[in-house]
Amino acid sequence: MTDHVFVTNLCLHGFHGLHKAENSLGQKFYIDLDCELMPQAAHKDEMSETVHYGELCDLAERLSGETVFNLIETFAERIAFAILEDQPLVQRVTVTVRKPSAPIRHFVDHVGVVVTRSRDG
Repeated sequence: MTDHVFVTNLCLHGFHGLHKAENSLGQKFYIDLDCELMPQAAHKDEMSETVHYGELCDLAERLSGETVFNLIETFAERIAFAILEDQPLVQRVTVTVRKPSAPIRHFVDHVGVVVTRSRDG
């Protein structure tokens, strides 16, 4: 039995990237968060028994605003570790970061990364 709380397409404006224009102008990043919970979550129908998806969004937004990351891989990993640290009911988290305006010469919807981290390593 597995329970998940997830957020899809959280849009944040950030200044992450290796290029000067990315750091000065910034760009949109789309973030998905998928948290696998301990099975007993939400049995009592109380908010204290689960993970508040608004808090997940707040955490990602705070990390994006506090630090400029060269790599979206690092950005995604920091979000994952912060969720595991902040949310004791989350056993495993998958973070996807999509970058629709990547400075590459190819026409793409977006590029991105997916990282999965868990409490057991």
